[in-house]
Amino acid sequence: MKTTAHKSPPLLRELLLAVALACIALAANAETLYVDAHRGRDANPGSAERPLLTLSRVAELVNAKNTREATTVKLRPGVFALSAPVVFENQRAYSQEPRLTLEALVLPDDPEWQPGVMPTILSIEDPRSSTPLGQPTQTYGLKIKMSHVTVRGLKFLGNPLFNNWYCPLECLQTNLTDVLVTQCLFAGNPDTLDIYCGVITDGHEFVVDHCIFSGCHACAVFWDGDRGVVGRRNAMRYCIVEGAKISGVWTCGTHEDFAFHHNIVTGSDYFWLRKRGAPQTYQMRDCVVSGNRHYSGYGLATGATGPTGPEIRFAEERVEKDKAVTLQRSRRSKHYLHVLPDTPGSKLGAGLFSR
Repeated sequence: MKTTAHKSPPLLRELLLAVALACIALAANAETLYVDAHRGRDANPGSAERPLLTLSRVAELVNAKNTREATTVKLRPGVFALSAPVVFENQRAYSQEPRLTLEALVLPDDPEWQPGVMPTILSIEDPRSSTPLGQPTQTYGLKIKMSHVTVRGLKFLGNPLFNNWYCPLECLQTNLTDVLVTQCLFAGNPDTLDIYCGVITDGHEFVVDHCIFSGCHACAVFWDGDRGVVGRRNAMRYCIVEGAKISGVWTCGTHEDFAFHHNIVTGSDYFWLRKRGAPQTYQMRDCVVSGNRHYSGYGLATGATGPTGPEIRFAEERVEKDKAVTLQRSRRSKHYLHVLPDTPGSKLGAGLFSR
């Protein structure tokens, strides 16, 4: 019996060919910038052989760009100490594809990865010359004021100033859309390198994915609503939060389509904060939320104001609340701050590894 191979209609073949050629053109036009805190120079072009030195120089190049091509910034292992915020604000050059990606040269899913190779970003900014002595200060690390950005595989530490509200990753911009923060570690210490707020946004399609927050005050803050924006299609998934001094997750006007799943929140003051008057019923599934002082509360920018009452409900599915979470504490382990095998939460896939 003779069979006839199925052939695509000519119009469909032409469309597929056009899509393929467009993808090849985007890949050919994509640029990669390398940054090396040890041997880079800001006079260099940013190639693998001649890397840049600072993130501020990277931001200058990105913000001046007016062509439509993807930009991938590769950070080599090292410490990047920021004496001032680094602001990314190019609204012209990027879309969902092509986009801007800031990522570690070696990512957590790579076989040779270990915690010690994560590029480390911390703030050494001291604004006290313009702030009355004894008054609280505010400092920031990376300020994302543009859409279509991915931040991947970086380690964020705090700022050593006492009584300083530090946020290492601020994404507060009206109509901000499509920012992905993934496989990042936010490690704060209130006595040394304090982080008041790990990451904050007031936009749409803001996704915090496979991140670890340890010792921060407020961890993932979805501050939309403060300026009349109600964030849509935001998400927090596969994250580990431990020891939050205020809360693990904080929503303001976030829409009820907020996706919260496969997360672990433990050892924190509040699991979830919201602003007073926000009645949303959020859904959560496949989580471990245990060992926290309070479950749900109200809060202002200065912190929690008290627990919520029966007026606030969550739609919960497979949420464990009474099982202790045990994390790996050995700094020599590749799985530092991850859940120990065969303990509560170990099957959720939460943490820096996405595979």
